[in-house]
Amino acid sequence: MELKVGDRVEIIGKNGVAVAKGTIYNINEFRESSMKYAVNVDGYKEDVLFFGESQLVKIN
Repeated sequence: MELKVGDRVEIIGKNGVAVAKGTIYNINEFRESSMKYAVNVDGYKEDVLFFGESQLVKIN
């Protein structure tokens, strides 16, 4: 799956169920793979959160 800045995504929890939605804000190739994607999570106004590709599913 190719994710890019501006994509809407669902965030998948450890149990495999979507726990939130958000928008990819930044992709940092220099971070470890589990923290590569900075996401503005809907309803979380404090800051961006970081996720790996395995935790994100693009919303069409």
